[in-house]
Amino acid sequence: MNAELMEELLNEHEGSALDFKRDQYPFGKAATDEQKSELLKDILAFANAWRRTDAYILVGVDEVKGGRSKVSGVSSHLDDANVQQFVNEKTNRPVRFSYQVFPFEGVYVGVIQIPLQDRPVYLKKDFGKLKRNEVYIRRGSSTAIAEPDEVATMGGVKLQIVADQSSALPASPVREALQREYEQQNVVLVENVIHAFNRFRWQCKVVEVTDLYATFQQVETGQEVSGSFSQITVSFEPSMKMKLFIIAPVV
Repeated sequence: MNAELMEELLNEHEGSALDFKRDQYPFGKAATDEQKSELLKDILAFANAWRRTDAYILVGVDEVKGGRSKVSGVSSHLDDANVQQFVNEKTNRPVRFSYQVFPFEGVYVGVIQIPLQDRPVYLKKDFGKLKRNEVYIRRGSSTAIAEPDEVATMGGVKLQIVADQSSALPASPVREALQREYEQQNVVLVENVIHAFNRFRWQCKVVEVTDLYATFQQVETGQEVSGSFSQITVSFEPSMKMKLFIIAPVV
């Protein structure tokens, strides 16, 4: 971490590679397993996220939507070695991450950095609120449980990304279309198809587009709908004058 990177992160919004925490995670002798599971879940979710850059959790930062997030700092900090042991004794494979105390604007920020790594990562047994064998994943600004078909593709896709960081993935018309909708903040029509006679449609805004994944937020409820590019197709809905994004194939 350096001042330039910190400033850059403070001007970004939360997503699959960034989270802000105002308060320090409950950890130590006084914390319960349920409290400690919050930290564990966040680390696992970012480790499993679809992304192409390191992920960061900044502890001691208040999120400011649409502006530069506010640095408040924290007075207590995690011990990197203790957290490493805590996490890695519970997971199916070692998780690579670090905790750093970073001085910035007269206060101290806790920085959890999680690089790209082998996936999926999950717990070998239940802990606190978390369940064994469930793959927690960061999508946009929230955490979910990955679907089985999504878990099955994690290893292969990760190897494709890491094999050559300098070369981008093949151009995707869908990804490019979604990026335009995101930049223009357009409301689009999202259709989640379970089978031919069971369709759900929502008016949404695109809130995140990565090289592999997109997240939509429903305009009325604020709930999120996500999908990978292997599942998303796009067409035009003339009657509504909206682009229609289908995020699951008809079965």
